[in-house]
Amino acid sequence: MKIILNNISKTYGVQNILDNISLKVEEGALLSILGESGAGKTTILRIIAGLLTPDTGNVIIDDTDITKLIPEKRDIGYVFQSPLLFPHMTIEENICFGLEVKKWDKKRMMERTKKLLKLLQIEELEHRMPSEISGGQQQRVAIARALAPQPKILLMDEPFSSLDPGLRSEMGELIKKIQATEGATIIFVTHDRNESLALSNSIAFIVEGHIAQIDSPQNIYYKPINKTTALYMGECNFIPGKMDGNLFKSVIGSFEAETSASENLELLLRPHQIVFDFSGNDYTIEKCSIRGKEVTYTVSNGKISLQVENFSNQVLKLGQRVGLIFPRNNLHFVQKEEGEYYAKD
Repeated sequence: MKIILNNISKTYGVQNILDNISLKVEEGALLSILGESGAGKTTILRIIAGLLTPDTGNVIIDDTDITKLIPEKRDIGYVFQSPLLFPHMTIEENICFGLEVKKWDKKRMMERTKKLLKLLQIEELEHRMPSEISGGQQQRVAIARALAPQPKILLMDEPFSSLDPGLRSEMGELIKKIQATEGATIIFVTHDRNESLALSNSIAFIVEGHIAQIDSPQNIYYKPINKTTALYMGECNFIPGKMDGNLFKSVIGSFEAETSASENLELLLRPHQIVFDFSGNDYTIEKCSIRGKEVTYTVSNGKISLQVENFSNQVLKLGQRVGLIFPRNNLHFVQKEEGEYYAKD
């Protein structure tokens, strides 16, 4: 199902949580809503689910305005941050609960439950109680319960936030498998940029109740609309300079750039986009930080310091002199002040 939010606003008392946001999610897509705590991510989900009513605007699903429709009539599954399983029911009974409410017949209900137990890889847990399984297993059960009535839309509110990194990655792969198998439109709320980049067809980055940018994972990482988005998505180098014709001139060199602006531009380079040239000696290594298979170095030429990422199988020495090789294509520029962005493809 396609989801459209038109000019949605929501306030709590004097606090403006969502400010006139609009959003479209295509049928079968997996959209991540990314942002800090308090940005308004969960409020968006609750409005789509019918658990909250917006002050202004409307919610449209497949060309039907459902803004005033009760949650039970929306055909939407919701996975909360905590599993919220019924402690007095077995795993199988938890999954079946929504189907019993909808009065499915016993045979159909058990066929659906068995399919979900297999899909979520929890077949051996069906007769256990929630207290007898791990947190990660409980979250799988919660997902199975939300999927049981075959909803066309699945909303997920930071469902993996309490899990360790390895299990989060495993659960992320599971969500992609579920999307392929079930065909549901999924909206996934997270504050973890790596999770959103790995999972999503598209990402909506929200800041203080405003959607700053909706784009593909590739674009939102390499072509952020402003410095706030750029920094949230990971480490950055912002290189100041000035346009001279079609050249961007800076302390690290000149770059071809096609922009409609000539002032207040900075070249954005991620640390891994810069490559060491060991035949050069224009830069000095000042710091290094080992992060698993990568090392992030701080290098300087006396005029600017840059972050450069390299593999950790060869850790360079502090004080070592090196050259740097910069990309020349697909350059991206942001304004020094937040606002419109410019890119040369």
